Amino acid sequence: MTNLCQANIEVLNQLIDLIQCCDENYSTKNGPVASIGEHTRHILDHYRAVKIGISNDCINYNLRTRDSDEESDALIAESQINSLIVWLSNLEYKSKPIELVSEISVNATLNETLASSLERELLYLINHSIHHLAYAALAAKTLGISVPNHIGVAPSTATYRRNHQHKEAC
Repeated sequence: MTNLCQANIEVLNQLIDLIQCCDENYSTKNGPVASIGEHTRHILDHYRAVKIGISNDCINYNLRTRDSDEESDALIAESQINSLIVWLSNLEYKSKPIELVSEISVNATLNETLASSLERELLYLINHSIHHLAYAALAAKTLGISVPNHIGVAPSTATYRRNHQHKEAC
């Protein structure tokens, strides 16, 4: 398993940690903020796009499952996450070009197709997921839920914090 796959598994485990903190508040919205369930579904949509895209050499991030059961049912979401963890654990690939398709305009339906690679998209999944984990953690906190400090922290921020703590201890 590559470092990119392992890092994605770490991020998905953070998502499980967050879901388990929220239980009955998983699908609760507090004002205009998206629910933890909505952020979870959005994260999973991106992983599924990559998983599907590997088979046909084209990742299409427009493929979404809005209003799905995983937005409202934490157990279904956890099951989906665990399936993705198994997939990442067993993912064997050779570096090769892959097409990327995504909408780029909010004013009109406009898609862009670009050259990418599976490695680049696995890296994107890490950053994209952490970004949404941070928002989901914030949504949980607005509901009064205590969230572990490691959830939604960027790798470079985690490294900074580790190095900073080490210097304080000396």
